[in-house]
Amino acid sequence: MDEISKDPSVKQELLVIKKQLGEILARLSRLDVVESRLDHAIPFLAENSNRLVGSQSVYLGDHTAVTFLRNGLRIFVDTRSWDVGVHLLTLGEWEQTDMALFGKLLAPGDTVLDIGANHGVYALHAALAVGPRGKVHAFEPNPRLASLAEMSLNINGFSERAQVHRIGISDASRQANLFFSHMFSGSAAILQAATSTDQQAMACQLEPLDKLFPDPSFSVDTIKIDVEGHEGFALHGMRQVLARSPNAKIMMEYAPAWLVRAGYAPEALFSLIDELGFKMWNFSPSGRLSSAVPQDLLATDKDVQNLLLARQMPAVFL
Repeated sequence: MDEISKDPSVKQELLVIKKQLGEILARLSRLDVVESRLDHAIPFLAENSNRLVGSQSVYLGDHTAVTFLRNGLRIFVDTRSWDVGVHLLTLGEWEQTDMALFGKLLAPGDTVLDIGANHGVYALHAALAVGPRGKVHAFEPNPRLASLAEMSLNINGFSERAQVHRIGISDASRQANLFFSHMFSGSAAILQAATSTDQQAMACQLEPLDKLFPDPSFSVDTIKIDVEGHEGFALHGMRQVLARSPNAKIMMEYAPAWLVRAGYAPEALFSLIDELGFKMWNFSPSGRLSSAVPQDLLATDKDVQNLLLARQMPAVFL
């Protein structure tokens, strides 16, 4: 064997083989990387190509289109909406970060309230998550958007578990003016006067949750509130419901300027939250929670923040 290995021709051949083996191993290594990337890329491409090929938006007339959300649910959209509508029609989603956190708060059999439902995106996700044993109540005072949300829930087969209420939620039963814009459907608000020239006004009915759900056995698991500054009034009107819902979790916008515009002081909002026994958390774009302190929120220069309220940290985040 030693004599063979000393043969120059054999030695040269061994070097060639060694080089070839090295090249083969390098290629296999690169293939492992490619395979790993494909494991992530293929599901992404499949999901998005399926949506493009078989789930495109269809215009139905009268400023109405039907499209698919990324989770496969159908949704009716007002094509005049440049904020919510455009995202739904082109991306199949709205408020992706908020929706990811919202989804973590839901479980089969839950009772969920969507206050300020708009097109009904959150209500649709909730109806899918809670299943046939759960219940979803969506509240939207704009009759056009309420109608679209109801159509979307029905076309997905959720009519038995989800209901749309064409009213706003507040601290008392009363009539109010809802100022809205077709172009920016997500900016509708209960106000005394318009804040921009493109806004229109319509009369709407406001009701407190405590009046709508007086049954002492009724409780809620998750509430989403997006009412452009009317959050304090809405919380005031659900004291009794929250008192009998010890595990209630509330996902809510905090926009100090909008609160003041609606006639509610931010300091009063935090006092109410504390009185109701809730703690507050900020959540980051990555979905991580951090404790929210009233003093910091009052001093913030952010126009809008999203808060999670609960009496204790939800188990899903522990």
